[in-house]
Amino acid sequence: MDTLAHLGMTVHVLGLLLLFLAAGPAIRRGREAWGQKDVLPAPETQPTLALVIPMTGDSPAMRASLTSLLDQPGWSFQALLTVRDETDTAASLARELTDRFPHARLVVAGAATHCCQKNHNLLAGIRAAGETPEILVFCDSTHEARPDFLTRLTRPLQSGEAALATTYHRVLPEDLRLPSLFHFFSALLIHLLQNLPWFRLPWGGATAIRREVFLRNGIDAIWARGIVDDFTMGPYLQRRGVRAAAAPDAALLTRPGRQSLQGWWGWWFRQLLYLKFCMPFTWLAATLAPLGGAALLGFTLADMLRGGLAGWLYLGGLCAAGALFGGLCQRRIPVWRAGPGFLLMQILTVPCYLATWLTNTLRWRGIAYRARLDGTVAAIVPSAQD
Repeated sequence: MDTLAHLGMTVHVLGLLLLFLAAGPAIRRGREAWGQKDVLPAPETQPTLALVIPMTGDSPAMRASLTSLLDQPGWSFQALLTVRDETDTAASLARELTDRFPHARLVVAGAATHCCQKNHNLLAGIRAAGETPEILVFCDSTHEARPDFLTRLTRPLQSGEAALATTYHRVLPEDLRLPSLFHFFSALLIHLLQNLPWFRLPWGGATAIRREVFLRNGIDAIWARGIVDDFTMGPYLQRRGVRAAAAPDAALLTRPGRQSLQGWWGWWFRQLLYLKFCMPFTWLAATLAPLGGAALLGFTLADMLRGGLAGWLYLGGLCAAGALFGGLCQRRIPVWRAGPGFLLMQILTVPCYLATWLTNTLRWRGIAYRARLDGTVAAIVPSAQD
């Protein structure tokens, strides 16, 4: 039993190290690109492009993010700002932005009845864009973009490398409290995984796709029933031979503000539920990881109580991995904060992941969606609260 536990500890720490070595350079490229003063010029010959941004709510951070997405010098494109209805404060914000940016339009989608509201908003934006766009770009309203974001994101499409390109977002924690560090590290793990060739899927950042590919593969029909947009589209297209190209230097920036433990838990729980709904067999197989983590944690505590060194070395290895990952942040995270923060995030992920076994309901923005394991929405309960 001790040998098996020691093997599990070693595999866990080495796996994190290999992930850092394999995908860390892509994260660093994105961080370095964000700090560059020089802006890549827009291409002289541009494809017709529509940027679709689903919106809800209003905040100073959201205003800054939307302004950065709409202000792309040298580009000629249409932007569709889509909201559920006129009562959403995002509608007033969208009108303000359309006054400043003539290429932007407000689109009122109405309430979703068979899919999540975000998907419904995206589909309304695609319809409003008409048949002229060659490229569709989808992006959340809460991520900041560089002035050459469109140039960097669409480069794989314009070069003919791929028909689909994707990037993620880097979290810039406002402070070094534990919930903020938990959010940074969990988002970073997704970002790292996305830059592995075999796990290159759209997930929570920005996606560019040729409109013909989008429609020919029936993504609009999938979204019309789906619980989520990007993570539903990615695995489906991958099975059909349409692979995504990574655009790490186009990575967006997210400033989540002062994060709470409840806020981080809710965000992380939703990401893990998406995996359950969209890749159920992967989710089922991956359950072995938190179960193994719980067993390793129990062994670690027992080993430490009886005066062993293996448990201390394991926890030290996880803290060392946290220090490495913390070095990928846009701000400096001291080793003495990064190590324990990463360790605790790993520990709390165990019950968070196991909790996905207890529900098929995803709650977001005051709406509860009951989903099936094929990623489709079974029922919508508008009165639910987060």
